Amino acid sequence: MYQTQRFVNAIASQLFGEHRWMLAMLVVMILLSSNNEAVAADPNPFESSPASELASCPVNHKMYYIGANAPTSAINKPVNSQALNWTAGNTNRTFTFSEASGNKTFVIDFPILLDLNTSYGGTPPFYGSINGATTSALNLVHNSPAVKTNHVLNVSINRSVSKVGYKIQDLDSTGSSGQVSYIEQVDVSANQGLLTFNNNFHTRNAAGNIVTARSGVNCGTAGCTIDTAWNYNLPNSILNLKHNNSLTQNNSPHAVGYSDFYFCLAPPKLIVKKALNGARINDTSVKQDQFEIKTTGGSIAANSLTTTGNGTNITNGTSSVLDLAESTSYIITERVMNGTTLGNIANYDATYVCTNSTTNSTTIMPTTAMTYNQAAQTRSFTLSNTNFGDEITCTITNSPKNYTFSGTVFNDNGGITNANAENADITSSTSPYASNSNYFNGIFDLSAPVEAGIEGSTVKLVNCTTPTTEYATQAVSSTGTYQLTASAVTINSNPNNICLVEVRSDSTYPIRTTPASKTISIVSNTFNYPNNNFGRVITANAALVLRKAQYVNDCPSTLDYTATNLNTTGNTNPKAGFSESPINGTNGNALTPGQCIAYRIIATNRANMVISDFVMRDVLQKKGVNGAQVTSVLANPPLSTTDYNAAENPAIGENGEVKTKTLTLNARTNRNFYFNTKYGSTSNP
Repeated sequence: MYQTQRFVNAIASQLFGEHRWMLAMLVVMILLSSNNEAVAADPNPFESSPASELASCPVNHKMYYIGANAPTSAINKPVNSQALNWTAGNTNRTFTFSEASGNKTFVIDFPILLDLNTSYGGTPPFYGSINGATTSALNLVHNSPAVKTNHVLNVSINRSVSKVGYKIQDLDSTGSSGQVSYIEQVDVSANQGLLTFNNNFHTRNAAGNIVTARSGVNCGTAGCTIDTAWNYNLPNSILNLKHNNSLTQNNSPHAVGYSDFYFCLAPPKLIVKKALNGARINDTSVKQDQFEIKTTGGSIAANSLTTTGNGTNITNGTSSVLDLAESTSYIITERVMNGTTLGNIANYDATYVCTNSTTNSTTIMPTTAMTYNQAAQTRSFTLSNTNFGDEITCTITNSPKNYTFSGTVFNDNGGITNANAENADITSSTSPYASNSNYFNGIFDLSAPVEAGIEGSTVKLVNCTTPTTEYATQAVSSTGTYQLTASAVTINSNPNNICLVEVRSDSTYPIRTTPASKTISIVSNTFNYPNNNFGRVITANAALVLRKAQYVNDCPSTLDYTATNLNTTGNTNPKAGFSESPINGTNGNALTPGQCIAYRIIATNRANMVISDFVMRDVLQKKGVNGAQVTSVLANPPLSTTDYNAAENPAIGENGEVKTKTLTLNARTNRNFYFNTKYGSTSNP
């Protein structure tokens, strides 16, 4: 009401003005004790509206106050306050609380202002006191020409708040000559606000969010003051109050004031969530991986959550809301449990994301990788520098470790560009095979002379026992590289039976310098297996070189194959000694019927690795076979028992295959093999 007859109310205002805040709290407590209406809960997981008087903050929540009489209370943290002031006629203002933890802003806005009356203290809204009506308030004075919403008051805060509220002064009605001039009403139902009321002057709906003045009942500054409050709200939520004139029978000005604005910030809060990207590594009835998450630090109570579920499904994967202390460090730790048995979290990759729903917070979310504790088999990270109003969600996502197998299919030529299949020179400085330790050694050499990767192969990850069971396959890149991955579930189900196999469909590099299949020894907690390389060379770079020389002789039984005169370097006459030149009937080197031809075969291993299981075979010619005109038989002297097994070779005078024992040719060595044959004549084979 705005009437001069409020003498009694003015006196009450003078008597109680100094203690209005405490009196209002007492009135609210009495009203709440007799009016226990239920309020719908906000679904936000951080919602927390502990029991408290309507005009105060919950215990240990921090209050920010705008007004003339900042309250003090042992249940609240120190109040951060500032004066309520306003430039008359402005429709909005932002009040800023500057703090090291970040600025908190409180916005007051009047989006609707109708039927303003400027005769009682300036252009509304204006700050001050109206005699007999308001004290230290933001005042609105309206004419009452019709039933309508004559103004709307919105407030918003840039933080998640546990409570927001203010006082509404001088909500009443009046009438004269049997007519009601106005009936004021406030409505905060749009955002689940709450209102107190004075039963002598007001009525309130069952939901407690609409208060209407009793028709024709006028009151003073003390009796008409009521409180409004909203519990938990997210940052920048607009909290709406509508001021209505619900009845008018003659036009008369009426005033209402708003004062003692405040909002509350809860202590910082934390929710920890667990997510799983992929199926559990151990997921049987006797051994099933579950994840235990624990948060420790400050005075936080011992807590943990342990997931349930199987496969890719995580249930019970969210902690309760944990109340933290400001500027305190907390450690979030995870581990794997198989029932009561500790597993190893290293079997899973882990990432985490921490977000703060509070805008403009200065709390720095951690970004460093989680720390692995091998002894405890846990991972952890630290959260620090938390502030009032922070609402932090940290989600830890685990992925079953993938095993990675990689390598290169390479040209094991030691960088040799002038390949020669007949070059058996492993001693001369001019030979590319003489001093090249990288050539044909089964090692992918990247130091000079550098070897290159080769394309055209496919590498498969298979079951060693059943190679048709393939876990992964990949064609190598243009540089010969490959990388195969398989889940820990796959590998751990058969850890001693994992092989890599390299195959090739073309014939460009037909000779292997490494085995076609590699058995991988899986090591516990080791997931990367690099440098599984496969070597190949072209035919011209084969390790083994066979050089065959012949010597025409008269079949002496005591022929000394190693005689110096028979092993003259560069000899071109097969009758003078061993020669790689042909027996062509010219230059006196024709073969006389009945003579013998002795053979020297030099087997050179020019590679840097052993040739095992070497067997040299030579089939003696037989008339009529492959165009042969005569038959050749084995002749004296007898085969060396060092190189040949008599039981596997023809007897002297018989035709057949000359075959050495199974021998070993060491790296970069050669070995000579000899035998003598006798040729028949064309007239008497």
